[in-house]
Amino acid sequence: MKKINVIAIAALFTITAISCKKETVPAATVTKEITVLLAAANENPQPSGRTETGTASIKVFSDKSVTVDITITGLASSDNITAGHFHIGDPVTNGGVVVDLNPTVMGNMVKAKLTNVRSSFIDTLMNGTADIYLNVHSAQVPAGIVRGQVFNGVTFASSVALSGMNEVPAVNTTATGMALLRITADNKLYSKVTVTNVEAGDALTAGHIHTGAAGTNGGVLIGIC
Repeated sequence: MKKINVIAIAALFTITAISCKKETVPAATVTKEITVLLAAANENPQPSGRTETGTASIKVFSDKSVTVDITITGLASSDNITAGHFHIGDPVTNGGVVVDLNPTVMGNMVKAKLTNVRSSFIDTLMNGTADIYLNVHSAQVPAGIVRGQVFNGVTFASSVALSGMNEVPAVNTTATGMALLRITADNKLYSKVTVTNVEAGDALTAGHIHTGAAGTNGGVLIGIC
């Protein structure tokens, strides 16, 4: 009669069971979360008659994926969201697309999960090392319906139409313009002035913000160009 080594067989089954056990991959964890405030007023320039606002939650995960969840408030019932992107640019600059969200749109909500993004973009989100902004586009406003800086968000935004008729006294000129004024959370003022149709032979020399109500002339508060 052959003797069976029960202990050896038990050990063999144990080894087999261990070798077949599946490894558990730990779930990715959030390494950074950023909240971005969005507003139509932050667009350059603000779309006429539009006052939408919004909030974006950006989460960076340990597996280098990124999720973006956006909610738009006050979206016109006749409009619909079409796209969303990260762009490069300071508050008064319209810059190129850095990352396309390629989002899922559900009414006034926009959701995206980004994978295989460039490590430099992840580093930017983690370190806040560049001027980047979120821009959400709509059918009625394809250039952008709401916008927000990812870092040092805009706390004050004004797009001021410029005209010779607003001077005191009024000036007869064909020139018109637009002044973009933005103040960010780190108390920096950004400005950009564009003037068109300046008469031949004339040239721009300076630009200031003055104190004074409409129809009055006041002292220079700060130079902007």
